[in-house]
Amino acid sequence: MAPFRTVLLDADNTLFDFDEAERQALDWLMESLRLPEEAKARYLAINRRLWHESDLGLIAVSKLVVERFRRFFGEVGFDGDPTAWNEAYLNKLGECPALLPGAEAFCRALAGRCTLAIVTNGVSHVQRSRMAASPLEQYFGGRLFISGEMGCRKPQREFFDLTFAALGLTEADKPSVAVMGDNLLSDVKGALDYGVSAVWFNPRGTALTEELAPTCTARSYEEALTFLLREN
Repeated sequence: MAPFRTVLLDADNTLFDFDEAERQALDWLMESLRLPEEAKARYLAINRRLWHESDLGLIAVSKLVVERFRRFFGEVGFDGDPTAWNEAYLNKLGECPALLPGAEAFCRALAGRCTLAIVTNGVSHVQRSRMAASPLEQYFGGRLFISGEMGCRKPQREFFDLTFAALGLTEADKPSVAVMGDNLLSDVKGALDYGVSAVWFNPRGTALTEELAPTCTARSYEEALTFLLREN
């Protein structure tokens, strides 16, 4: 029997190719704003800083998504409404449900042996739009846990408490639960602090800089499956 009966999967850059979705949305944004290609780097730097602050609990996602455009417009000298442009950008982002290569086969292999759920800090309507448009929906049965809808976020204990409660899991189930994601703070640290196994999905071979010890570091879906479906 496989040791894990429930696997909680991050969405962006774990299953969905967020980098491709972001590239397409940013191409549209730069063209719409008539800004040069180089302006992308400014947006990405601002966005990266704010999401890190969000992971630390310093800024809410609802504020972050507008604040990044306010700061970006200030840097590039564009006079526009950050709220309106954020909404348009998020709509574009939600139109790209591209998956990482092998993501569907990975979920299909797990779904026959485990209960799967999505656990994400991403923007709610973007996550739901992409899931509905992707072939992954059939494997999750509506089990999407999105921080913006829950009033708390990974890696907070409350986020996992609410997820466990919704899935009918208790403290006794923790040895049979694994969290898999690409983010060392929200996914790996969140899982370890909660007392469940943490699979760090690291296909790029990023060096481990945090003082963390993931239960498993997977460079590929095949390595993740070997760990998650190993027999007791």
